[in-house]
Amino acid sequence: MSFVEANYSESVISDYFGNPLIEALPPILSVNEVIEALSVFPEYDAKERHFSQEHRFHCIQRLFRYFQPFERHIELEQKLSRIIRQGYISRNPLSKNNAVFMNQSYNALKQGKILQTTSMDYKKYTTGFTIIGYSGIGKTTSIERVLSLYPQVIKHSYYKKEHLNFIQVPWLKVDCPFDGSLKGLCINFFDELDKVLGTNYVTKFAKRTINTDHMLQKMRHIARLHCIGILVVDEIQHLNFGKSGGSEKMLNFFVTLVNTIGIPVILIGTNKAVSILQREFRQARRGSGQGDMVWGKMEKGDDWDLFIEGLWDYQWTRKKAELTQELKDILYEESQGIIDIAIKLFMVSQMKAISNNSEILTGRLIKQVARDNFKLLRPMLDALKSGDPSLISEYEDITPINFQEIMNNFKEKIDIRAQIRMLKKQQEEKTKKLSSSLKQELALKLCEFNFLEAEIIEESINKVLENKNVDEAESSALVKEVLELALKLDKEKKAKKSKRKRNENPIAAKDLRALFSLKDKNKSLVYTIFLENDLIKDPLKDFVSR
Repeated sequence: MSFVEANYSESVISDYFGNPLIEALPPILSVNEVIEALSVFPEYDAKERHFSQEHRFHCIQRLFRYFQPFERHIELEQKLSRIIRQGYISRNPLSKNNAVFMNQSYNALKQGKILQTTSMDYKKYTTGFTIIGYSGIGKTTSIERVLSLYPQVIKHSYYKKEHLNFIQVPWLKVDCPFDGSLKGLCINFFDELDKVLGTNYVTKFAKRTINTDHMLQKMRHIARLHCIGILVVDEIQHLNFGKSGGSEKMLNFFVTLVNTIGIPVILIGTNKAVSILQREFRQARRGSGQGDMVWGKMEKGDDWDLFIEGLWDYQWTRKKAELTQELKDILYEESQGIIDIAIKLFMVSQMKAISNNSEILTGRLIKQVARDNFKLLRPMLDALKSGDPSLISEYEDITPINFQEIMNNFKEKIDIRAQIRMLKKQQEEKTKKLSSSLKQELALKLCEFNFLEAEIIEESINKVLENKNVDEAESSALVKEVLELALKLDKEKKAKKSKRKRNENPIAAKDLRALFSLKDKNKSLVYTIFLENDLIKDPLKDFVSR
């Protein structure tokens, strides 16, 4: 089990005072801090465009990590930040009520009974919301990015001189099983918790003989025991009316899930889930505690331009294509504003350009890739293009939703574009600064070898750092590599210089063959020529010295 030790920070909000579960969470973030925390701009170096075809294909895979936040993502982070703290207000582990509940719940489990809760104060605080949208619009990726801002396991030992010994799980995300059964969903809950904590709850509490009601009782106890902050249930469109025991029982399940476990629940699904969520008013109310989030396709405009402009920087073709309005329009036309499709279309188009040796992105190429490689999506995308409700209704995952848009006239417009550009500029400047600093450090260390020329040292450093990640490089590990290259270059340079000198003046270099040839030209003895060039000793000088 991987965990972090609780680090408490006193809250400025009185509702949160004295609650270790809330004070152990990361601080509440400003809008700019959210943008910076959520943004993921993969590593990119223009030199990589000269790599081999195979290596560039690997570089292109980095785009799966590319994430650029928009207003919807900021709204999602703020909603989650509120509900996780609100859900903990009534579950303070230091309160007497919490100790009483845990004791009653434990006794009920031992006796095989279902605990009937009389105090439901937490209902005032426990709430949640739903996220509905097309497949590929980024719902799951977005919630996972926001959840990653919170540690998943926090260990509490001491709080204001109080001795504590428990584990807090701020969030847990489970997927609805493909068979759509409620029991399967309960089993997934225990299984996911086992992965996080290293426990064996599936073995203990998910036996076939146990019915759904008793599983809910065990889920409630475990959720309170480990202080789960938020339960995220993804792919809820998989819920099956028949296997869940009928529509009424299935609709009651989500309400019961919140009421019995006592923690906020976020439901995520495609448009197919709308029929499940809207069949009963109390579930619609519970799911809309913080306001539903209905994510449609991205419309043309500033957000789309910002997204494509950021994505367009990541080109691994030999020739870099300039982004034009025509290319923006083609990418939108072929993806219909579905982010996942747009990213994959951009990736596959690059791979196509590299493999056919055209080495540049064009509108014609992108259209060809969309036609040849996205055939299965074509009927759905054509339905979206048409705007015809009868055609769109044939594909449940992209059926438009008749939700009334929630207008907030007091919400300030966020200049995300400026913030994103600033972050990218800061990242580029940081990389340049790190590279310059590392070069200086290596140069200073190699200056100790004063027989090496400055030009050779500089050339060696540049060649070694050419394909290195300067963020992760350490000078101590690079000195040996740079020195070996410098010595090699120095040796090669001296050898070339010596050879050039011999070629230019073989006699000055005392080439024996050249000196021997002088005997005929000067009509001198070989002995005399060798003696004059200090190749043999003068016996008379030696005699005189004695």
